[in-house]
Amino acid sequence: MRRRNSMRHTGYDYTQPGAYFVTICAQRGQSVFGVVVDHGMQLNPLGVLAQQAWVDLAAKHAHITVDSSVVMPNHAHALLWIVEPAIHDGISVAGTPRQYGKPIAGSLSTLVNAYKMTVTKRSIAAGLIPGPPLWQRNFWDRIVRDERELANVRHYIETNPQRWLEDQLHPAAPPNQFNRWT
Repeated sequence: MRRRNSMRHTGYDYTQPGAYFVTICAQRGQSVFGVVVDHGMQLNPLGVLAQQAWVDLAAKHAHITVDSSVVMPNHAHALLWIVEPAIHDGISVAGTPRQYGKPIAGSLSTLVNAYKMTVTKRSIAAGLIPGPPLWQRNFWDRIVRDERELANVRHYIETNPQRWLEDQLHPAAPPNQFNRWT
């Protein structure tokens, strides 16, 4: 059986407090969340549901905040803050070593998976999609390391719809590391 490689940084503790820039893509890069019109994102009902799920994720997980987010036609970005290590069964998960196939409660991966699962389940229940998969298997992350990078990420998220035609995830973009849908 083939083992899937992780996109996470080896040895990095993804439960520790900090800011994380996350990008999640729709399955096969399909534009399912709406359209960009006049440099602004017009969300369809599935896109509205996906945007609301960021708010709900932060409300459900007290140890995080969602600083900013945007849902684009075929992907979503969020700037997530883990403000303190999660507590699972009365014990802090901080420093828990990653093991393949064993999720760590409160880690970045489990938070992103919770978001994806919430959007998928709600969209099926609302009759917006016939069933999974809605999302690509993995996600991209960037650990935000300083105030300048934080400002750049916020600006990137805020202005993403204005740059849609040049976006590496645009359906007409040439093949690149971010739009390999196979």
